[in-house]
Amino acid sequence: MANELSSPKFLPFLIQYQNAVLIIEDAENIIKDRQDTTFTSNQAVANLLNLSDGLLGDAMHQQIIATFNCDLKSVDKALLRKGRLIASHEFNKLDIQDARILSEKLGYASENICERMTLAEIYNQGEEKQEQENSDENKKSSEKYVCKCCNESYGGGSEEE
Repeated sequence: MANELSSPKFLPFLIQYQNAVLIIEDAENIIKDRQDTTFTSNQAVANLLNLSDGLLGDAMHQQIIATFNCDLKSVDKALLRKGRLIASHEFNKLDIQDARILSEKLGYASENICERMTLAEIYNQGEEKQEQENSDENKKSSEKYVCKCCNESYGGGSEEE
């Protein structure tokens, strides 16, 4: 994405979409302080600044939503100035009680939650449960059983089955 945002063709492309909302997910590489980055990232920050403020921003009426997982201290200071940053929201870990409530609403057991959790951790419980079930199935398929009628063994993945 940084390569696209720093391309000379990017701004003319965006001009076609006035009053639009530009969503940039995982924007860490294009919003970092220009003193700590490469030319490509510097140009991407410059383009974001042009879109968010000044004549180009006023003419295009575009809004930018950027998600990122880095500390605000590493974001270019110019992007954080008044008039450019309208709002910011940090999604912290939910406290134990809220994590339990959301887990229950999603159909997951909540009694094992004993620490704060992120939304991703809560929503990924289903994947963890599926992985555990798959692991349990694999264990069952590798177990050997003995028939009570004829004492013949079967299971365990042997080729004799």
